[in-house]
Amino acid sequence: PTLLDLGWRSFFADQLAPGEPTGDVLRIAGVIRTSANGISPDGEVPLTFPPGMSAGELAIGDWVLCSPGGHRIVRVLERESTLSRRAAGSEAKSQLIAANLDTLFITTSCNSDFNLARLERYVALALDAGIAPVIVLTKTDETPDPDSYISQARDVSDKLEAVIALDAREQMQMQPLRKWC
Repeated sequence: PTLLDLGWRSFFADQLAPGEPTGDVLRIAGVIRTSANGISPDGEVPLTFPPGMSAGELAIGDWVLCSPGGHRIVRVLERESTLSRRAAGSEAKSQLIAANLDTLFITTSCNSDFNLARLERYVALALDAGIAPVIVLTKTDETPDPDSYISQARDVSDKLEAVIALDAREQMQMQPLRKWC
């Protein structure tokens, strides 16, 4: 993949100093307690944090600059969007979930797991972050009336980008998702 394939845009490029090499730019693909994995056109790279940085300061989707030819994060670029939630505990801290997303797929099944209040919460999180929500309803084969689930999902918000219902076992039903892939 190229940086563009990974989501690189002028918003991020404009944060680089003139002449700063983009070869040391990676997108965070995973965050672990004391390290992270970044992805670049050359593949996945294990990354380390600089002194004073913790895993809680990074989110999947962040763009980072690394030391030239190295694997140490030098800085995190400003985020275009941030998906976060209230962290567990009594303090009102925020926990990063993901960053720099355009679309959030909110997936639930057309069975007893369907929960309208949960869908509303996730859609609200996406909209608050400036991320387009798409509800994906799965297991349409398990209900005699998938249209009722579709209708309920559409009623969650008039700001949904789409509601897609499918039986994931059927390859052709995946077609509506291709525009985001």
